[in-house]
Amino acid sequence: MIARIGRLAAALAAAGVLFFQAGVAAAAPHPHPASIIFAGDILLAGQAAELIEEEGPAAPFAGVRAVLRGAGLAIGNVECPLAIGGAPVDKQYTFRAHPSTAAALADAGFDIVTLANNHAMDYGPEALLETLGTLQRWGIIPIGAGADADEARRWAVVESGSPPVKIAVLAFSNMLPKSFYAGPETPGTNPARPEAMAADIAAARKQADVVVVLIHWGTELESSPSEKQRRVAAVAAEAGADLVVGHHPHVIQGLEIRGHTLIAYSLGNLLFPTRAPVRPAMLLRYTPPRGGSGAARIGARAEVIPCVIEGFQPRLATEAEGSEILADLARLSRRLGAALPAGDGTIRVPPRPVPAEDAGEAPSEGPPVG
Repeated sequence: MIARIGRLAAALAAAGVLFFQAGVAAAAPHPHPASIIFAGDILLAGQAAELIEEEGPAAPFAGVRAVLRGAGLAIGNVECPLAIGGAPVDKQYTFRAHPSTAAALADAGFDIVTLANNHAMDYGPEALLETLGTLQRWGIIPIGAGADADEARRWAVVESGSPPVKIAVLAFSNMLPKSFYAGPETPGTNPARPEAMAADIAAARKQADVVVVLIHWGTELESSPSEKQRRVAAVAAEAGADLVVGHHPHVIQGLEIRGHTLIAYSLGNLLFPTRAPVRPAMLLRYTPPRGGSGAARIGARAEVIPCVIEGFQPRLATEAEGSEILADLARLSRRLGAALPAGDGTIRVPPRPVPAEDAGEAPSEGPPVG
């Protein structure tokens, strides 16, 4: 889990980028690769809130806590405002959790969460703004939403590993209602408009060694990505994303590699009520590419960590459950023409070419678009 050092530095925030650094122990740290854990949909309202009140903030994620905290960076999708204020908007499902439930995210080790989804504005702009402040007070960086379109468009730049790897994390929503999208002077989420998305990814590419894109998209309970999802993924890949991670369908979807980009179309749920006694879930651990240029460069490595949700809480899958989840994921990936993951859940991604003269140089720190 990243050390909370230099969070939201004023100069970079003024430039439109959220920046914090993964602290490295002062006493001669041992070299270790950067690692990122990605989680699916997280709903802290309802049963999760009751559990936190009864048993404390460590309870909801107890079954996967060690894995989340063991990564250099943990990232998830929070599916509701964490607020007291606001009023429900006119839509079928509206969720809201008490701000105190953010303690569960912090305890589990989450460093960055996306709010670019179809529930962040369930209780209107007042609750969204309260949520942003709540998360920041708990030392968690919210992305994909903001007080206006410029703020919603900002991304996070983080450092992880030793030697440090600079990682840019962007978040977009490709979901209705459009009224949830931020405007020039109104709070909301960051829409996945192709031209703006491509421009932001390309700008982030100049700032960071690794570019991660989180997208809320697709159809609920659909196990295959839509053609629209694949088109949006192609835009992200062509713009320079190293990894695209999807949320919203509430079920696992297949994996695909486009050039040098790994695409995980949907991680499914992580902390979410389910009608089935047990529902498959997954965490995705990603180790960024490293090394010099050309043949010496080592490509990214990803690992699917099978989990199951019992009631609404996640736990690591048993060996038998894990084998079944990996086999099903491989079947879903074959529909996309991909032989992923390997039998042990691992994925190798071809390294993105790096010119020899740029190998080992620090990336540009120019401000992002917006």
